[in-house]
Amino acid sequence: MKLTDLLSEQRIVLDVDAKSKQEIIGGLVALVVNGHDRQTLLDAILEREKLGSTGIGHGVAVPHVRLDAVETPEIAFGRTTRPLDFEALDDEPCSLFFLILGPTRKDAQDAYLQVMAKISRLMRHAEIRAALTAASTPADALAVLAENES
Repeated sequence: MKLTDLLSEQRIVLDVDAKSKQEIIGGLVALVVNGHDRQTLLDAILEREKLGSTGIGHGVAVPHVRLDAVETPEIAFGRTTRPLDFEALDDEPCSLFFLILGPTRKDAQDAYLQVMAKISRLMRHAEIRAALTAASTPADALAVLAENES
């Protein structure tokens, strides 16, 4: 399963003027509501953040949660105008955000874990992070991911 199969231009926001973790997560949740209750999604993701930050380092955060109501993984990508304190593992502020909703069903967990692993692998590369930072449109950001997915 490719990230670009799950991510569309409509689920990408660039240059978000968010001032907090809750604000960027709320903006990304709005992109993946897709029949789900927005507040329920937001609350679940913020609860997950309390267990430990999903800031994975190098300015990247991957807020995620698994929910019964989700059938297949859903993704949104956002970039903030200025980095936010996300309590990341490396203590660096984050400006690139991948929100992932995953299913709780055992038969669908592999796809969720594959999505998490792909994002993690891609975000290890400084040139990919730089290209996402430089993308001027959602189409450009999507192209960066498509070009670098294997």
